[in-house]
Amino acid sequence: MSGPSVSAIVPVFNGAEYLRDSIDSAAAQTLLPTEIIIVDDGSSDGSIALAESIKTTITKRLLRQNNRGQSAARNLAASVATGSYLAFLDHDDIWYPRHLERLIAPLEADPAVGWAYSDIDEMDHDGRMVHVGLLRTLNPRAEHPKASIYNMLSGDMFIFPSAAVVRRSAFLAVGGFDERLSGYEDDDLFLRMFRAGWQNTFVDEPLVRYRRHLSSSAFSSRMWTSREIYAQKLMEAFPDDPELVRFFVRDLIAPRFYRCGVDEYLRHLARGRWDLCLLALDVARRYAARCRMPARRRLRLWLAFSLMAYPSFFARLYPLLRDDGRFR
Repeated sequence: MSGPSVSAIVPVFNGAEYLRDSIDSAAAQTLLPTEIIIVDDGSSDGSIALAESIKTTITKRLLRQNNRGQSAARNLAASVATGSYLAFLDHDDIWYPRHLERLIAPLEADPAVGWAYSDIDEMDHDGRMVHVGLLRTLNPRAEHPKASIYNMLSGDMFIFPSAAVVRRSAFLAVGGFDERLSGYEDDDLFLRMFRAGWQNTFVDEPLVRYRRHLSSSAFSSRMWTSREIYAQKLMEAFPDDPELVRFFVRDLIAPRFYRCGVDEYLRHLARGRWDLCLLALDVARRYAARCRMPARRRLRLWLAFSLMAYPSFFARLYPLLRDDGRFR
């Protein structure tokens, strides 16, 4: 009797340094994928040649596209996938051996479940362990599995694509990843799946090792652009509704992205990146205008903007503007 059919999808962009370990982890699963689809997203480092050279008993399919981002690469693979389930694996991440076995089980047990996801471990550039069970550290109050639109709008969802398996029919029904996004595309996908009525399951154990390094997409300029697109998309989809006393923008979305701007500002401030500080403050200012905020926080934001004209002076002053260790 044949088991569930799973398409492992590996988008790669200049990932030759890590790709072999990722593919090997897919081929070492206790529940083997039916196929491994590798999409080269316009690499210039020989990633596709390496992918061709890697030997595996699992059917391996290689696709190429000009550099259009990870969302487009995953969608391309999904469009030709033969599996009932899509298992995403970024080129620098590594699945633990029982990853597919543990995540496919709830999908097989209940056709109403559209996706299953797990906790993750974090590793560094060289594959050395940094943190076990990272999700609880990123946000101890985050809701797992997802059950409330309010929680999904007010903060990052922390569903990593490499830690998720998606029912292919559900993925296609909502249109797959938004190809404008290279960052927040995961939040966007799972929010739309939730709104479409698909249930989700969380496996409370790390089933993937996530590699965090400076060349990760999380550190790219595309992330800034994606965040702005996603925030605008949310505000259009969830406008404030005084009649139902639902202030999605004022109380959930705007405060979320205001905090993003503040976090970016503090990160760049500590490194003296004054031009990026100004960009981050502009993000914070725009979203602050859309949410309720104590007057003292608005004053701090105004002072930060004003004093950025004198960076050396401001570098000494900025700790005074923080509130209990946070500029919020």
